[in-house]
Amino acid sequence: KFLRANAARFGGDPDRIAVIGGSAGGYLSMMAGYAPDVPEFQEGDPKVSARIQAVVDLYGPTDLTVPLARINPTVTNFIGKSYEEAPQTYALASPMTHVDKDDPPTLIIQGTLDNIVWPSQSDALAEKFKALGMDYWYDRIDGWPHTLDIAYVNFEHTSALIREFLKARGLGVA
Repeated sequence: KFLRANAARFGGDPDRIAVIGGSAGGYLSMMAGYAPDVPEFQEGDPKVSARIQAVVDLYGPTDLTVPLARINPTVTNFIGKSYEEAPQTYALASPMTHVDKDDPPTLIIQGTLDNIVWPSQSDALAEKFKALGMDYWYDRIDGWPHTLDIAYVNFEHTSALIREFLKARGLGVA
């Protein structure tokens, strides 16, 4: 909402907003893209739309309700309660819970050796998009761990892929 309301001030186009993030940033990007109308997450002017035009998720967690996430200290600290105490909060905080056919196109990038955000998280998101007939790209990079894009070879690859994904949706940058 802030970017849209201040687009002229920053020289942006309020109808061409994409979000990108890796790991926790990927999670936040997905939440921005898939839960723009969820009342619990709304702030600011209710007349300004929070909808965005594209999501780029690099190895972000998609479902905090799966057994491994429920006991992960990062997740439990983030939620502030155990899964047993607040299963509805874990569901509300999961991007996967909010995915529907109205969501923006999404690029998912995931390494197969990620032991922080398991590849099954991204796999399940891609399967849901496929089942719903949604616009998405999924690049599952064999043999790479979490933060795979820190390696120059993957940085070049992911940067080019992101540019192409955004360009194909009219959101490209120079």
